[in-house]
Amino acid sequence: MIKRLIGVLFKMLKYLFIEVIVKYLLCYVIAALSYVVAINVEDLHIQTVIINVASSLISLPLVFIVYDLYQKILMYKSTKLISQVVDKYIGDIFLKFIYFTTHFYNEFNPKLDEKMEDLDGQLDKNKDTIFNALSNNEHHGYFLFSIFDDFNGSIEELLDSNRISKYISTREFSILQEFINDYIDLKGCFNWITEKDFIKYKKIINVKLSESKFTKSSNSSETFYDAIFSEDNKKTVTYYTAKFKLFDENALVYKYKLSGNKAKDISNLLYKLYNDIKRWKKIRGIEKITFDNALISCGRLYLDDSITFNSHMNQNISIHGVF
Repeated sequence: MIKRLIGVLFKMLKYLFIEVIVKYLLCYVIAALSYVVAINVEDLHIQTVIINVASSLISLPLVFIVYDLYQKILMYKSTKLISQVVDKYIGDIFLKFIYFTTHFYNEFNPKLDEKMEDLDGQLDKNKDTIFNALSNNEHHGYFLFSIFDDFNGSIEELLDSNRISKYISTREFSILQEFINDYIDLKGCFNWITEKDFIKYKKIINVKLSESKFTKSSNSSETFYDAIFSEDNKKTVTYYTAKFKLFDENALVYKYKLSGNKAKDISNLLYKLYNDIKRWKKIRGIEKITFDNALISCGRLYLDDSITFNSHMNQNISIHGVF
C-alpha cells in the first residue's frame, strides 16, 4: 500500500514538473517580471494594465492544464474500454481453443462437458501430464482424422484485423504471432498420418456418421458430417461435426491409440500453445480467462456472443458461428 501511494505521488510530482512547470515556464517568468515592473511604475493606470496582463499569463496556462487533464481522462477511459474489448475478443478465442484441445485427453462423452467450467486450469498442465493423457486416451477416428476448424475463422486471421494489431504492443503482437504459428504446426501434425502413428483399437458402439442437417458450407463441394451417438432411450446426441479430407466411415467409427512419437509431437505443441496463452495473460495482467454464459454443441464451445435465446420458440436456442 505504501509503495503504491509513493508511486502515485511520484507520478503526480512528475506530471506537475513536466506538464505545468516546464511547459509554461516562460509564462510564469514573464508574469513575475511584469509584477516587478508594475511595482516600480508610478502611473496607476499603467500599473493596473501590467498587473492584469501578468494575471492573465498565470491563469491562461491553468485553462490549458485543465483541458489537457480532461483529454487525458477521456483517453484513459477510451484506452481502458478498448483494452477490455481486445481481452474479451482474444480471451474467447483462447477459451474455444482450450476446450477443443480437451478432446485430446478425454474420450467423447457429453457428461464430461458439464465439468468444463475451469478451462483456464488446463493451461497448468505440464509436458508429462499432457503426453500421458494423449497416450492413454482412446481417440475417436471422426475427431482424429477430421479437418480442424479455426474456431469461427479467428485464429489464423487474428492479427489481420486493425481492431487488434492497432491496439496492442509489439511484444503482445509477437506473442499472438507465436500462438498462430504453433497452432498451424499443430494442424500440420494431422496433415499426414500413417499407420505407424496410431493403433486401431476397437469399434465405437452406437455411433454413426451422416451428412449434417444443420451445418452447411458455403462451398458446395464441401460436406459436413455429424457423429451421432444413440442412447439407450433412443435419444440421440451429436458428439462432433466436421469435414474430412477422406470420408471412410469404417475407419472413422473406430477408436485409436496414438504412437509414442505422434503423442510426443502433439503434446509438445499443446504445451507450447498453452504457454503462449499464459504469456499473453501475464503481459496483459489477466489473472484468469473466464466466461459468463456458454454451451457446448457438436464438440465445440459457444460463448454468450454467439448464442441467441428466444423464449417464444419451441427450439429456443440458436447458435451462430463459422466452422
